Amino acid sequence: MKKGLLYAIMASVLWAIVNPFIKQGLSYDFTPMNFAGLRFTIVGIILFIYSWHKSMWKEILENRKLFLNLIFINMFMGYTAFYWGVDFVSGAISSIIMGMTPLINVLLAHLIARNDKLNCYKIISLIISFIGLILIIGTGSDGKPLDWKGLAGIILLILSIIFQGYSAISVSEDKARINPIFLNAVQMFFGGLFIYIIGLSTEGFHSFIGKPTGFYICLGTLVFISVFAFSFWFIALQTNGSKVSDINMCRLINPILGAILSWVMLEGEYPTFSTVTGMLIIVSSLIIYFKGESIISRLKKQ
Repeated sequence: MKKGLLYAIMASVLWAIVNPFIKQGLSYDFTPMNFAGLRFTIVGIILFIYSWHKSMWKEILENRKLFLNLIFINMFMGYTAFYWGVDFVSGAISSIIMGMTPLINVLLAHLIARNDKLNCYKIISLIISFIGLILIIGTGSDGKPLDWKGLAGIILLILSIIFQGYSAISVSEDKARINPIFLNAVQMFFGGLFIYIIGLSTEGFHSFIGKPTGFYICLGTLVFISVFAFSFWFIALQTNGSKVSDINMCRLINPILGAILSWVMLEGEYPTFSTVTGMLIIVSSLIIYFKGESIISRLKKQ
Protein backbone atom coordinates (compact mmCIF):
# COMPACT_ATOMS: atom_id res chain seq x y z
CA MET A 1 0.00 0.00 0.00
CA LYS A 2 2.86 2.39 0.87
CA LYS A 3 4.37 1.78 -2.57
CA GLY A 4 1.05 2.65 -4.21
CA LEU A 5 0.74 5.89 -2.24
CA LEU A 6 4.33 6.88 -3.09
CA TYR A 7 3.72 6.50 -6.83
CA ALA A 8 0.38 8.31 -6.50
CA ILE A 9 2.09 11.23 -4.76
CA MET A 10 4.79 11.44 -7.47
CA ALA A 11 2.11 11.44 -10.19
CA SER A 12 0.10 14.07 -8.34
CA VAL A 13 3.08 16.41 -7.96
CA LEU A 14 3.74 16.19 -11.70
CA TRP A 15 0.06 16.75 -12.56
CA ALA A 16 -0.06 19.76 -10.26
CA ILE A 17 2.13 21.76 -12.67
CA VAL A 18 0.11 20.92 -15.80
CA ASN A 19 -2.53 23.66 -15.89
CA PRO A 20 -0.27 26.75 -16.12
CA PHE A 21 1.68 25.18 -19.00
CA ILE A 22 -1.54 24.32 -20.84
CA LYS A 23 -2.78 27.89 -20.45
CA GLN A 24 0.59 29.22 -21.61
CA GLY A 25 0.74 26.84 -24.59
CA LEU A 26 -2.78 27.75 -25.73
CA SER A 27 -1.84 31.43 -25.65
CA TYR A 28 0.45 30.89 -28.70
CA ASP A 29 -2.51 30.89 -31.13
CA PHE A 30 -3.26 27.21 -30.57
CA THR A 31 -6.58 25.44 -29.97
CA PRO A 32 -7.39 22.98 -27.14
CA MET A 33 -7.92 19.74 -29.10
CA ASN A 34 -5.00 20.38 -31.47
CA PHE A 35 -2.73 20.98 -28.49
CA ALA A 36 -4.00 17.99 -26.47
CA GLY A 37 -3.84 15.64 -29.46
CA LEU A 38 -0.31 16.73 -30.38
CA ARG A 39 0.91 16.31 -26.80
CA PHE A 40 -0.56 12.86 -26.21
CA THR A 41 0.38 11.44 -29.61
CA ILE A 42 4.03 12.41 -29.02
CA VAL A 43 3.89 10.80 -25.57
CA GLY A 44 2.40 7.63 -27.06
CA ILE A 45 5.18 7.37 -29.66
CA ILE A 46 7.87 7.75 -26.98
CA LEU A 47 6.27 5.12 -24.73
CA PHE A 48 5.65 2.71 -27.63
CA ILE A 49 9.36 2.83 -28.51
CA TYR A 50 10.19 1.99 -24.89
CA SER A 51 7.55 -0.72 -24.30
CA TRP A 52 7.42 -2.37 -27.75
CA HIS A 53 7.18 -6.20 -27.60
CA LYS A 54 6.22 -9.00 -29.99
CA SER A 55 2.87 -9.94 -28.45
CA MET A 56 1.65 -6.36 -27.96
CA TRP A 57 -1.13 -6.48 -30.58
CA LYS A 58 -2.40 -9.77 -29.17
CA GLU A 59 -2.39 -8.22 -25.70
CA ILE A 60 -4.37 -5.22 -26.96
CA LEU A 61 -7.00 -7.47 -28.57
CA GLU A 62 -7.30 -9.71 -25.50
CA ASN A 63 -7.87 -6.65 -23.28
CA ARG A 64 -9.73 -4.53 -25.82
CA LYS A 65 -12.52 -3.60 -23.38
CA LEU A 66 -10.04 -1.99 -20.97
CA PHE A 67 -8.08 -0.29 -23.76
CA LEU A 68 -11.22 1.07 -25.44
CA ASN A 69 -12.33 2.40 -22.06
CA LEU A 70 -9.03 4.24 -21.63
CA ILE A 71 -8.86 5.52 -25.21
CA PHE A 72 -12.42 6.83 -25.54
CA ILE A 73 -13.60 7.58 -22.00
CA ASN A 74 -10.36 8.54 -20.24
CA MET A 75 -8.45 10.14 -23.10
CA PHE A 76 -10.96 11.38 -25.68
CA MET A 77 -13.93 12.34 -23.51
CA GLY A 78 -11.93 13.14 -20.38
CA TYR A 79 -9.22 15.25 -21.96
CA THR A 80 -11.43 16.98 -24.51
CA ALA A 81 -13.54 18.21 -21.60
CA PHE A 82 -10.39 19.02 -19.61
CA TYR A 83 -8.65 21.11 -22.28
CA TRP A 84 -11.79 23.09 -23.12
CA GLY A 85 -12.45 23.58 -19.42
CA VAL A 86 -8.91 24.88 -18.80
CA ASP A 87 -9.28 27.23 -21.76
CA PHE A 88 -12.51 28.69 -20.31
CA VAL A 89 -11.34 29.49 -16.77
CA SER A 90 -8.24 30.91 -15.11
CA GLY A 91 -5.25 28.65 -14.46
CA ALA A 92 -5.62 28.98 -10.69
CA ILE A 93 -9.32 28.11 -10.65
CA SER A 94 -8.83 25.15 -13.01
CA SER A 95 -6.08 23.83 -10.69
CA ILE A 96 -8.33 24.17 -7.66
CA ILE A 97 -11.35 22.57 -9.39
CA MET A 98 -9.15 19.65 -10.47
CA GLY A 99 -8.26 19.34 -6.81
CA MET A 100 -11.80 18.00 -6.43
CA THR A 101 -10.69 14.88 -8.34
CA PRO A 102 -10.01 12.69 -5.31
CA LEU A 103 -13.25 13.55 -3.57
CA ILE A 104 -15.43 12.99 -6.62
CA ASN A 105 -13.59 9.72 -7.21
CA VAL A 106 -14.27 8.65 -3.62
CA LEU A 107 -17.97 8.90 -4.43
CA LEU A 108 -17.50 7.06 -7.75
CA ALA A 109 -15.54 4.30 -5.99
CA HIS A 110 -18.38 3.91 -3.48
CA LEU A 111 -20.89 3.53 -6.31
CA ILE A 112 -18.84 1.33 -8.66
CA ALA A 113 -15.83 -0.33 -7.01
CA ARG A 114 -15.86 -3.42 -4.83
CA ASN A 115 -14.84 -3.08 -1.16
CA ASP A 116 -14.33 0.69 -1.35
CA LYS A 117 -17.34 2.15 0.42
CA LEU A 118 -17.98 5.48 2.10
CA ASN A 119 -17.78 5.91 5.87
CA CYS A 120 -18.80 8.91 7.99
CA TYR A 121 -15.37 10.56 7.67
CA LYS A 122 -15.39 10.26 3.89
CA ILE A 123 -18.90 11.72 3.79
CA ILE A 124 -17.82 14.68 5.95
CA SER A 125 -14.82 15.19 3.62
CA LEU A 126 -17.12 15.31 0.61
CA ILE A 127 -19.44 17.84 2.24
CA ILE A 128 -16.55 20.10 3.26
CA SER A 129 -14.95 19.89 -0.17
CA PHE A 130 -18.20 20.91 -1.87
CA ILE A 131 -18.42 23.94 0.41
CA GLY A 132 -14.96 24.91 -0.88
CA LEU A 133 -16.09 24.30 -4.46
CA ILE A 134 -19.13 26.56 -4.03
CA LEU A 135 -16.84 29.33 -2.74
CA ILE A 136 -14.57 28.97 -5.79
CA ILE A 137 -17.43 28.82 -8.30
CA GLY A 138 -18.67 32.19 -7.08
CA THR A 139 -15.57 34.09 -8.22
CA GLY A 140 -13.12 34.36 -11.09
CA SER A 141 -9.41 35.15 -10.90
CA ASP A 142 -10.23 38.83 -10.37
CA GLY A 143 -12.72 38.19 -7.57
CA LYS A 144 -15.76 38.99 -9.76
CA PRO A 145 -18.63 36.55 -10.45
CA LEU A 146 -17.94 34.06 -13.23
CA ASP A 147 -19.76 34.50 -16.55
CA TRP A 148 -21.38 31.68 -18.54
CA LYS A 149 -18.04 30.74 -20.08
CA GLY A 150 -16.41 30.37 -16.69
CA LEU A 151 -19.30 28.26 -15.38
CA ALA A 152 -19.19 26.09 -18.52
CA GLY A 153 -15.44 25.63 -17.94
CA ILE A 154 -16.06 24.40 -14.39
CA ILE A 155 -18.76 21.97 -15.58
CA LEU A 156 -16.40 20.61 -18.25
CA LEU A 157 -13.62 20.14 -15.69
CA ILE A 158 -15.98 18.25 -13.37
CA LEU A 159 -17.10 16.04 -16.29
CA SER A 160 -13.44 15.29 -17.08
CA ILE A 161 -12.94 14.19 -13.46
CA ILE A 162 -15.91 11.81 -13.69
CA PHE A 163 -14.76 10.28 -17.00
CA GLN A 164 -11.20 9.77 -15.75
CA GLY A 165 -12.36 8.50 -12.36
CA TYR A 166 -14.45 5.80 -14.00
CA SER A 167 -11.43 4.70 -16.06
CA ALA A 168 -9.17 4.69 -12.98
CA ILE A 169 -11.56 2.30 -11.25
CA SER A 170 -11.54 0.06 -14.34
CA VAL A 171 -7.73 -0.13 -14.26
CA SER A 172 -7.69 -0.80 -10.53
CA GLU A 173 -10.26 -3.59 -10.76
CA ASP A 174 -8.85 -5.19 -13.92
CA LYS A 175 -7.28 -8.56 -13.22
CA ALA A 176 -5.02 -8.73 -16.28
CA ARG A 177 -2.38 -6.46 -14.66
CA ILE A 178 -1.01 -5.16 -17.95
CA ASN A 179 2.39 -3.47 -17.82
CA PRO A 180 1.53 0.12 -16.73
CA ILE A 181 3.96 1.75 -19.19
CA PHE A 182 2.49 -0.22 -22.11
CA LEU A 183 -1.01 0.59 -20.86
CA ASN A 184 -0.08 4.27 -20.90
CA ALA A 185 1.51 3.98 -24.37
CA VAL A 186 -1.66 2.55 -25.94
CA GLN A 187 -4.07 5.05 -24.38
CA MET A 188 -1.79 8.01 -25.14
CA PHE A 189 -1.04 7.18 -28.77
CA PHE A 190 -4.50 6.10 -29.94
CA GLY A 191 -6.37 8.50 -27.66
CA GLY A 192 -4.11 11.40 -28.63
CA LEU A 193 -4.36 10.61 -32.33
CA PHE A 194 -8.16 10.45 -32.09
CA ILE A 195 -8.28 13.80 -30.26
CA TYR A 196 -5.98 15.37 -32.88
CA ILE A 197 -8.06 14.10 -35.82
CA ILE A 198 -11.29 15.38 -34.25
CA GLY A 199 -9.51 18.65 -33.50
CA LEU A 200 -8.51 19.05 -37.14
CA SER A 201 -12.13 18.59 -38.25
CA THR A 202 -13.64 20.93 -35.62
CA GLU A 203 -10.92 23.53 -35.03
CA GLY A 204 -8.99 23.39 -38.31
CA PHE A 205 -5.25 22.82 -38.69
CA HIS A 206 -2.97 24.91 -36.50
CA SER A 207 0.69 24.59 -37.45
CA PHE A 208 3.09 23.71 -34.66
CA ILE A 209 6.10 24.62 -36.82
CA GLY A 210 7.86 27.95 -36.34
CA LYS A 211 6.27 28.77 -33.00
CA PRO A 212 8.08 30.86 -30.34
CA THR A 213 10.45 29.01 -28.00
CA GLY A 214 7.94 29.34 -25.15
CA PHE A 215 5.46 27.13 -27.00
CA TYR A 216 7.96 24.27 -27.32
CA ILE A 217 8.98 24.64 -23.67
CA CYS A 218 5.32 24.25 -22.67
CA LEU A 219 4.77 21.30 -25.02
CA GLY A 220 8.01 19.61 -23.92
CA THR A 221 7.15 20.02 -20.25
CA LEU A 222 3.67 18.56 -20.78
CA VAL A 223 5.08 15.61 -22.75
CA PHE A 224 7.57 14.91 -19.95
CA ILE A 225 4.79 15.01 -17.35
CA SER A 226 2.55 12.64 -19.33
CA VAL A 227 5.35 10.14 -19.94
CA PHE A 228 5.99 9.71 -16.23
CA ALA A 229 2.84 10.81 -14.37
CA PHE A 230 0.40 8.42 -16.06
CA SER A 231 2.85 5.52 -15.76
CA PHE A 232 3.30 6.24 -12.03
CA TRP A 233 -0.49 6.49 -11.67
CA PHE A 234 -1.17 3.11 -13.29
CA ILE A 235 1.52 1.51 -11.09
CA ALA A 236 -0.22 2.99 -8.03
CA LEU A 237 -3.64 1.73 -9.13
CA GLN A 238 -2.29 -1.77 -9.81
CA THR A 239 -0.42 -2.09 -6.50
CA ASN A 240 -1.84 -4.90 -4.38
CA GLY A 241 -4.03 -3.64 -1.55
CA SER A 242 -4.49 -0.17 -3.04
CA LYS A 243 -7.95 1.37 -2.99
CA VAL A 244 -8.97 3.86 -5.67
CA SER A 245 -10.34 6.23 -3.03
CA ASP A 246 -7.12 6.27 -0.97
CA ILE A 247 -4.88 6.63 -4.03
CA ASN A 248 -6.99 9.49 -5.36
CA MET A 249 -6.76 11.46 -2.11
CA CYS A 250 -3.09 12.13 -2.98
CA ARG A 251 -4.32 14.39 -5.77
CA LEU A 252 -5.26 17.04 -3.24
CA ILE A 253 -1.65 18.15 -3.76
CA ASN A 254 -2.81 19.54 -7.12
CA PRO A 255 -4.91 22.53 -6.05
CA ILE A 256 -2.21 24.04 -3.84
CA LEU A 257 0.81 23.66 -6.10
CA GLY A 258 -1.15 24.24 -9.32
CA ALA A 259 -2.80 27.43 -8.09
CA ILE A 260 0.47 28.85 -6.74
CA LEU A 261 2.21 28.17 -10.05
CA SER A 262 -0.64 29.85 -11.96
CA TRP A 263 -0.40 32.94 -9.79
CA VAL A 264 3.37 33.04 -10.35
CA MET A 265 3.48 32.17 -14.07
CA LEU A 266 0.34 33.66 -15.63
CA GLU A 267 -0.15 37.38 -16.10
CA GLY A 268 -3.33 38.81 -14.59
CA GLU A 269 -3.86 35.90 -12.18
CA TYR A 270 -3.50 36.47 -8.46
CA PRO A 271 -4.88 35.01 -5.24
CA THR A 272 -8.20 36.28 -3.90
CA PHE A 273 -9.83 35.69 -0.53
CA SER A 274 -12.42 33.32 -2.03
CA THR A 275 -9.99 31.17 -4.02
CA VAL A 276 -7.51 30.84 -1.14
CA THR A 277 -10.30 30.08 1.34
CA GLY A 278 -11.83 27.54 -1.04
CA MET A 279 -8.42 25.92 -1.48
CA LEU A 280 -7.86 25.66 2.28
CA ILE A 281 -11.33 24.20 2.82
CA ILE A 282 -10.79 21.55 0.13
CA VAL A 283 -7.35 20.60 1.44
CA SER A 284 -8.66 20.38 5.02
CA SER A 285 -10.91 17.56 3.84
CA LEU A 286 -7.76 15.46 3.32
CA ILE A 287 -7.00 15.69 7.03
CA ILE A 288 -10.52 14.58 7.90
CA TYR A 289 -10.39 11.75 5.34
CA PHE A 290 -7.17 10.15 6.61
CA LYS A 291 -6.98 11.38 10.22
CA GLY A 292 -10.60 12.05 11.21
CA GLU A 293 -11.02 8.84 13.19
CA SER A 294 -7.71 9.19 15.06
CA ILE A 295 -8.39 12.89 15.82
CA ILE A 296 -11.80 12.03 17.34
CA SER A 297 -10.24 9.19 19.35
CA ARG A 298 -7.60 11.52 20.79
CA LEU A 299 -10.20 14.15 21.69
CA LYS A 300 -12.28 11.54 23.50
CA LYS A 301 -9.26 10.48 25.59
CA GLN A 302 -8.58 14.04 26.75
